[in-house]
Amino acid sequence: MKDEFVVIDITTNGLDEDSEIVSFAALRFENGVPTDRFFEYVNSGAVLSDNVSEILGITNDTMQRYGTTMEDAYWQFIEFCYGSDLVTMHHDFDSKFIERICRDYDLPALENHITDLDTMFRLKFNRGYSVRFAEKQLGITTDETDDWRFLDIAGKTYIAL
Repeated sequence: MKDEFVVIDITTNGLDEDSEIVSFAALRFENGVPTDRFFEYVNSGAVLSDNVSEILGITNDTMQRYGTTMEDAYWQFIEFCYGSDLVTMHHDFDSKFIERICRDYDLPALENHITDLDTMFRLKFNRGYSVRFAEKQLGITTDETDDWRFLDIAGKTYIAL
């Protein structure tokens, strides 16, 4: 069993290269159980379209009211992740945004070991990672709700693989 790791998720206001990070989330696992959580909205001035707002379940007002600067959010994120192996659901997508903010804000790159579930699924199942497929194919279940549900399933999937 993988004793300790952190599942990370970066949410953006779109899928194209010009999109902006709107939140960082991370769920720490120890001995197969979620033990700690990190979540931070980013108030970078990025605007959410009505469609994206509906998909993400957050509003521009929420980001402005509760978000912190990109620099502060990222520093808190890397502090939470420090020294841990990381698991991501779609590393190719997330990494391009992290690389850009590190470059644009002169921030340090993540130096953690990263395992990408999408790559693992392509090698094992000949398809990309999805929560529904992980639940069905691997019998993964969770008691978590909302956004934490997706991170919990990703962590349990990593353990199962």
